[in-house]
Amino acid sequence: MVIRTREPLRQIEASTTFMRALFFFAILLPLSLPGQESDNMTLISNLDLSGLPSRFGSEYNDCWGFRHANGTEVAIIGGIEDIFFVDITIPANPVIIYTHEVLNVTNGTVNQSLWRDFKTYGNYAYACADEGSCGLLVFDMSNVPTSITMVYQTNSFWTRSHNIYIDEENGRLYGAGTNTVSNGLVILNLEPDPAAPTLAANVPLNGVGGGYVHDVHVRDNIAYCSHGSLAKLQVYDFTNLPNFTVLGAIENYPEPGYNHSSWLNSAGNMLVMCDETHGSDVKLVDITDLPDISADDFSTFYSELLGSQAPGSSIAHNPFILGDLAFIAYYHDGVQVFDISDPDNITRIAYYDTHPQNTGYSGYDGCWGVYPYFPSGNIIASDQNNGLFVLQITESTLDIEFLSFRASRKTDGILLDWAVLDPSFGNTFEVQRSEDGGITFQAMGKVRLEDQVLQYQFLDTDVSPSTRYVYRIDFLQLDGSRIKSPLRQVRTEAGPISIRAVNPMSGHLVLDVMNPLEQTDLSLYNLEGRLIWSTTVTDMKARMEFPLPDIAAGHYMLTAQWAGGAENLILQKY
Repeated sequence: MVIRTREPLRQIEASTTFMRALFFFAILLPLSLPGQESDNMTLISNLDLSGLPSRFGSEYNDCWGFRHANGTEVAIIGGIEDIFFVDITIPANPVIIYTHEVLNVTNGTVNQSLWRDFKTYGNYAYACADEGSCGLLVFDMSNVPTSITMVYQTNSFWTRSHNIYIDEENGRLYGAGTNTVSNGLVILNLEPDPAAPTLAANVPLNGVGGGYVHDVHVRDNIAYCSHGSLAKLQVYDFTNLPNFTVLGAIENYPEPGYNHSSWLNSAGNMLVMCDETHGSDVKLVDITDLPDISADDFSTFYSELLGSQAPGSSIAHNPFILGDLAFIAYYHDGVQVFDISDPDNITRIAYYDTHPQNTGYSGYDGCWGVYPYFPSGNIIASDQNNGLFVLQITESTLDIEFLSFRASRKTDGILLDWAVLDPSFGNTFEVQRSEDGGITFQAMGKVRLEDQVLQYQFLDTDVSPSTRYVYRIDFLQLDGSRIKSPLRQVRTEAGPISIRAVNPMSGHLVLDVMNPLEQTDLSLYNLEGRLIWSTTVTDMKARMEFPLPDIAAGHYMLTAQWAGGAENLILQKY
């Protein structure tokens, strides 16, 4: 395995956007921290600011990310007195575009807090803190990277909140661990005006087996509430506020501790859960049958970079899921990335230690948060002492090669067989089929990648007579992205095919015509639907050859249309 590194770089620049006379200096230190440990994860840049105030020995806390429609990617990271908005569109050169000094609403004094949390919705970012009385802050991000503006601040919903989460599908913001509803949630409506949220409901939960909510994860009105010292995660349906329903609870689980936070996978059937307790493993829970969670529904895994120096003492903080990958922000151990696609065989595939100065697992130093959802594939992490990290998984793109791919008609269906070379960073082939000439595809089934196996087959038995199908194979990567095979087409039986093409094409289009017609319109399209070439043939022959324009390598669709009929052919240009 090759880890790509960059030459050490140190750059110091003054930030002109600070809101008070004390100027901080942004120090960019890619690979400058001594003793850095990593595997399959590369540091692109590290932003650590000098002269920041500290609290309980920390200068930073949580982080989140935002991507504008114009392509700008922004990292949001909390300080003890400030919120920093950093343009990481060029990840090797992070630039602070706005620093917001947080003030308490009640008296305008500087708000100091070790605990800050951030989420985004549309072009707005929302922030809270669990110390002081700064309340809820709303920032307009629509003009990044030029400017960011705080458009709303209020403590009418709470003065303090430990965490917030946004159910984007329903436009609701959930406040957890607030001073107004400590043993429950404050739920806000972000529509019709995201810049000025309104109260949907204050919901106490201590009367239904709940209590203090340390953190919450919500999808489509279903809230997964981490109840802290109760060593319990309880699930609620808040569809019809102010009423709610308890759907189930996760308790009496392996290695219980302070139930801190959780994250749901995209399928909605698996939950990663962290207990903020030294020596307590991370849990992967099958929640398919929420009312009846049993010991068989749990898998556990953990990080322990110090190994025999401090066995059984590591402590996870915040989990996130992207595709089949679980990203865990670990105190002391930095960013840890696990492949959770097979609950019986969870493996770590990458890590980056943001806090290499640790020599033991006492206390709560190190990585606070991770955000792996930028479309660029860049990952950000916040370390309490070392600032903002911009990272990449080294094998974030797949070096798979489809050596062959064939589709052939059999008596019981259409047989697909393919061979690959160097599959990595993924575990599943998805068979895709099109019935409209390769314009739209539907998934037909999946084939599992096996160790040391390079040849695979799939039999499509759900076929109709006299139908032309186009197939492709998608290799599903662990982060949810796909690598697509070439296209192959086959007809279920020997129907009235009028035209065949020599495939692949070169600089000419060569057609064999089985039943010559008087007049046929020929059109060549790329797979985005753009017309590349066309002609009308009035005197067709058994074989015809047409010079083509200089077109790029790839797949194309040839349409032959005549009075009363048409043929679509998928062609390849090398």
